[in-house]
Amino acid sequence: MRVRELTRELFRDQGPIPPTRRFEWTVVALCTWLMAGAYLDAWAHRHLARLETFFTPWHAILYSGIFAILIFLGTRALRNQAHGHRLDQALPAGYNLSLIGAALFGVAGVIDMIWHLRFGIEVNLAALISPPHLLLMLAGTLIVAGPLRAAWRRPVSKAPWTAVISASLLLSMLTFFNQFDEPLVNPYAATASATPATIADLQQLGILGIMVQTALLTGIILYLLSRFALPFGSITLLVGLNGALLGSLEQNFDLIPVAIIGGLLADLVMVWLRPGPQRVVALRVGAFLGPVGVSALYLLFLALTRGIDWPITLWLGAIAVSGAIGVLLSYLTVHPPLPALDVAG
Repeated sequence: MRVRELTRELFRDQGPIPPTRRFEWTVVALCTWLMAGAYLDAWAHRHLARLETFFTPWHAILYSGIFAILIFLGTRALRNQAHGHRLDQALPAGYNLSLIGAALFGVAGVIDMIWHLRFGIEVNLAALISPPHLLLMLAGTLIVAGPLRAAWRRPVSKAPWTAVISASLLLSMLTFFNQFDEPLVNPYAATASATPATIADLQQLGILGIMVQTALLTGIILYLLSRFALPFGSITLLVGLNGALLGSLEQNFDLIPVAIIGGLLADLVMVWLRPGPQRVVALRVGAFLGPVGVSALYLLFLALTRGIDWPITLWLGAIAVSGAIGVLLSYLTVHPPLPALDVAG
């Protein structure tokens, strides 16, 4: 008994458990399973006959992913606690919130089932912003951001690939709940319409979609750059994974390579400018060129393949606005220097 007590005290003094490579890649794989299940469920709601029950194969894939995460993190935490670690240090730093998120996701799933039984299966926009689904979004965000939080707390200057994938899954969680106005899901710029009133509505939705996607994507990238140097290919992976998930919802598979190429161009801009907190001008220039390049490539592809319904003033303005959004977000990432305060007197 005395040896066991001494062992427990030894572990208590060691602080949080450092994550192993195998642990982190397992979490990344399970989070990818979860996100793929969410988008597959959204695809089913879009393309199959109306789903009138909570118990579907698509929900099974989604919730089996969440339970796999809960079991993996929960058993690891219990095992480490049994070896003497405090409960708040039973998982590597950054992963406690992922475990809490997994438990919350399960609770939200039960609430969602009760909600469906009481009010029916939501469709279209109501399905995305129903209270139980927003609770699922919160839980999912806590889960998939685990590897990113863990990397943030470690003394590393370059982002590990686990953090990059985690950031992409975080972006995909946000775009999942904005899928009704995502450019890769609904290419409104290439949509013909019968009436002038509808054309105006589609133009507004199209511009808003480009603006919101620019803000989400650029915000995530600038957040990473505020802490890490990114290895080449990071933005290609981040944008490409998110683009593949979004493009699959309405089977716009021809738009997925556009996202990948846009990410590659952004990576090349990164190599050229080397933006970061210590290179503020380069950061602001990159925050402008990246969104402009991605938006221009997207609209150019639509013009060449599907035709653009917008006047040139509108789509050129959309490109300029996306660059302006990037620059504004860069000021949230790196603030202008403050003047020296006069403390005399």
